[in-house]
Amino acid sequence: MEWEHRLTGRAKRLVPSVISEMMRLAAGKGVVSFTAGQPSADLYPTDELVAALGESLRGFPEGLAYPHPLGDDKLRGWIASWLIREEIAPARTEASRILLTTGSQQGLSMLAQLFIEPGSRILVEDPSYPEALLTFGREGAEFVPVPIEADGPDIAALERALRSGPFAFFYTIPSFQNPTGYTTSTEKKRAVLGLAAKYGVPIVEDEPYYFLRYEGAPPETYLALSGGEGVLYLGSFSKIVAPGIRCGFMVLPPELADRASMLRVTLEIGLPAFLQRGLAILFDSPFFPSHLARLRRAYGARRDGLVQAVDEHLVPLGFRSTIPQGGFFLWGRKKGIDAMPFTFRAVREFGVGVIPGSIFFVDEHAGKEWLRLSFASVSPEDSKEGCRRLAEAFGKDP
Repeated sequence: MEWEHRLTGRAKRLVPSVISEMMRLAAGKGVVSFTAGQPSADLYPTDELVAALGESLRGFPEGLAYPHPLGDDKLRGWIASWLIREEIAPARTEASRILLTTGSQQGLSMLAQLFIEPGSRILVEDPSYPEALLTFGREGAEFVPVPIEADGPDIAALERALRSGPFAFFYTIPSFQNPTGYTTSTEKKRAVLGLAAKYGVPIVEDEPYYFLRYEGAPPETYLALSGGEGVLYLGSFSKIVAPGIRCGFMVLPPELADRASMLRVTLEIGLPAFLQRGLAILFDSPFFPSHLARLRRAYGARRDGLVQAVDEHLVPLGFRSTIPQGGFFLWGRKKGIDAMPFTFRAVREFGVGVIPGSIFFVDEHAGKEWLRLSFASVSPEDSKEGCRRLAEAFGKDP
């Protein structure tokens, strides 16, 4: 049977993920991989998860029944209190505004289904997270790029773009942005909120890296600064627990939480409640704060190791980058390269995997000279070897 002509427009808009393909190639034996924007397996709290999930299964048998569409009430209550305690959310944030997701990626997918129709225009930081662009593009979104600077979006460019509205929303990753590692300042957030209110555009605040800060104090969040008005907040436990648990959350206005709950029923009824209750048990234990501190120490050391290796091997060849205060990524430029063919040649011929910068831009030609390196799963020793190989690849780039 011929299938292609039977597919919907949404299905025909699906395209492959370059990051997934590069990760597959970089998983080969002997390859030093700077590709994966995921946590390091040696930092997963495996024993603590086993204990918490065991306690959940023994003490919460109803967790094996069909779950509530919004998610486990105990975990949602803990998240609401946590966000208030950390001054991420306004003091009046209630658990009824929290919807649990299978990571922030599902949150993006649900928001795309709620807000985007073919031809809808959305504002995105340029460069930005490509899997978000794939998700929005699947629904037929048209992208209007907003250049990002070291302290956040270019405000003048944002206002010029807003004048050409309407827009479904503005998508932003304020902390240790993927791919740049930049963090949006409080001053710029206030300016963005003012413009968003003026032009009536919601802000989608995606914060998977917020708790992975290695130095400095965090700026205020859009959610807190706005008092919860006009901001849709996404969080994830993938980076601070383990990606395989597939658990994240959204903070939504009450009326939108109800609508998202209806959408959830059409997708999968609900998510595994016993898993969510196990996470609530884990988070409510004395272990969790010490675990976050351990992550910051480990990833901070790996960042420093990569920065030192870049200074030693790549800076002399003209590679220029900035040092992120947190997150997983170092973003750099090597003039004269064409990143897409270069990265595939680097992994196949030199045994080093990096991500081409072009996939992060709305116009892929804008990122031809840029590369993203993830240090999350790379020891300082492996960073040194990986950068040595990358330098060799630079030297032999045609």
